[in-house]
Amino acid sequence: MSFLELKSRYVLHGRLHGDEGLHIGSGVPSTKSDAPFLLQGGQPFLPGSSLRGVLRSTVERMVRGIFGPGRCCVLFDQDSAAKDCAAGNEDLRKKLESASAEEFDKRRSELKFCAVCNLFGSTLMASRLKVSDAVAVNASGTNILPVKRDGVGIDRDTETARDKLKYDYEVLERGCDFKFSLHLENGGSGDFALLYMAIKEMEHGIEVGGRRARGLGRVSLAEYYVEYFDCAREYTVLDFLDKGFARVEKQQFEGWLKEAFEEWRKTG
Repeated sequence: MSFLELKSRYVLHGRLHGDEGLHIGSGVPSTKSDAPFLLQGGQPFLPGSSLRGVLRSTVERMVRGIFGPGRCCVLFDQDSAAKDCAAGNEDLRKKLESASAEEFDKRRSELKFCAVCNLFGSTLMASRLKVSDAVAVNASGTNILPVKRDGVGIDRDTETARDKLKYDYEVLERGCDFKFSLHLENGGSGDFALLYMAIKEMEHGIEVGGRRARGLGRVSLAEYYVEYFDCAREYTVLDFLDKGFARVEKQQFEGWLKEAFEEWRKTG
């Protein structure tokens, strides 16, 4: 399904819970810390691009673990399987990336993509799944701020702290929450199957950010609800314009996803 028509939109509004402390570095030292936490408008947040990248790599690994390497490609991996995927075929991808807009448009209808590239996009096609930034909030809904932790460089021979190698970094402590959303437009059965896998993994916990070897970075999906319109489910774009989104309970939504996942498994 292309982007030329708008047939459906699903918006998942969720809350991620920090099971461990988190460090999302800005990459630029400040006067306050050697490795400050990434802020937006003075608020700590998890970039949507980071969350999306973690979800994509997680889903890729799960698909290949269940079905083997032929079911999806791995972008920019020359030895990746699923060579019928235009984004995973390095030679074809490079030709299309350098082609003129007119030439690319002529070949657009011929292009095939694996399920992961269909959902998460590639350099050749936009993503059907959009992931918002996740802004940190505490239980009362007000903002929270990171704290500073100290670290030292370790001598590999003596396994003791080396002189003059002290540093610090900012961390959001365990227990913080993040509000975020996922937006899926014109999703097909394969997209719902992969979304089912992603949600289940988020419920068990995923790792984001840096310094994960220190035990940081684990977050889990604590709760969510879904709003949608979908012509296939008899709540159309016109209904959306007239009444707004329809809302579906979590249990029913996961039933839809699981059904799509089971159907997608049979096609493999």
